[in-house]
Amino acid sequence: MQILTQPLLFGVEAAVCEALGIARLRHRSALMSLGMPSTVDVPLIVYTTVARNWAEGRAAENVNRSGQNWRWTLQPHISAANRSAEVVLERAIATACVAEGRDDWANQIPVASGLIAGAADRRRAIDLAQRRGERHYELIELKVASDTPLYAAVELLGYVSLWFLARETAPLHAPALLAADRIDLSVLAPSAFYAPFRLAELEQSVATGAQALGDAKDVAVTFAFDVLPDGVAEQPAKNGSLLDALAERRRLHAAD
Repeated sequence: MQILTQPLLFGVEAAVCEALGIARLRHRSALMSLGMPSTVDVPLIVYTTVARNWAEGRAAENVNRSGQNWRWTLQPHISAANRSAEVVLERAIATACVAEGRDDWANQIPVASGLIAGAADRRRAIDLAQRRGERHYELIELKVASDTPLYAAVELLGYVSLWFLARETAPLHAPALLAADRIDLSVLAPSAFYAPFRLAELEQSVATGAQALGDAKDVAVTFAFDVLPDGVAEQPAKNGSLLDALAERRRLHAAD
């Protein structure tokens, strides 16, 4: 039997775009007029695609190859040459956590290192995560000015799909994150990132699908678009207590 070496998220964008009738997840114009047919379950599409790649690549056989996947650490270092607004903010948050002795936050959590030989998965990582309570974690996709809310949502769904699969075939020394029974998925971005789009229908559709996927696996899963307080993304180092500011983030769409 031939073992495929394509990345674990291979085909995810194509499958979602085909279901939604759009060309690219990053196309802002597509998101402007996006409708969410009731028959389209984006979380299930993403999970099914990732699970197929996982099986065909025999990823379960390699879960002990790397001890880095799903680790809980802070990575504050940033290259002087890296001026990505998202990376600068993410590392500023990590630096603030280190300075305050916080261990309830982590960043750059690898999700697929070593699982598929030769595949380009080594650098796939969750931007930020927070431990919210016992066996309760929030996984955060941080955005400032790149991509679109739809692209960010699908990224998160890909990562939680990998989390489900890793949980079913956990490594010998399984990180605590794999034992969670509640996962909150959040896209976190400045208000300007969301401003051009009407996202309530997309958010509700993804949230409903993510909850159903979690229910099938005995895990409570939520999804939301969250908004950074003003000024945090532009000048994170000058924002006083960055962690206090993060605690004041709000939902894009208030709950009814």
